[in-house]
Amino acid sequence: MTQVSRRILSQKVQERIFHLFTNALVKCDSRGSAASFIEDMLTPTEQVMLSKRFSIAFMLLEGYDYETIKRMLKVSTATIGRVASWFKIKGEEVRRIINRIKRDESMKKAVEEIMDSILEIIGTAPGQDWKSTRKMLWHSKKLREKPY
Repeated sequence: MTQVSRRILSQKVQERIFHLFTNALVKCDSRGSAASFIEDMLTPTEQVMLSKRFSIAFMLLEGYDYETIKRMLKVSTATIGRVASWFKIKGEEVRRIINRIKRDESMKKAVEEIMDSILEIIGTAPGQDWKSTRKMLWHSKKLREKPY
């Protein structure tokens, strides 16, 4: 369970440390850099907790029901409810980021489908081994599958 000191910071200090932290996040120029920063700054428990919260928000926006989210992410209904309540009140930036991720994934999926179609056409050309091409396509699709 994460803990915060009982000693209250002044508003000015709180704003300054939050500003430093958000600037550090913005300075991460790649997924690898962001992952390293998060691993350096957060405990494994905090990493899982934040990842699950974000995933709950993502799945709620995708239209998943509480029971499915609970089963897939191994979280309680109360946790889902807290994220859902917070998401209704705030969460505009998280919603915007999730929509950008979904758009990027849709674009990537469209490109992958085009590439699969091209490979399928090439694989069915006379003199080509269509069986191994089909097997390769099936395998690459399996590797790209996401859990949700």
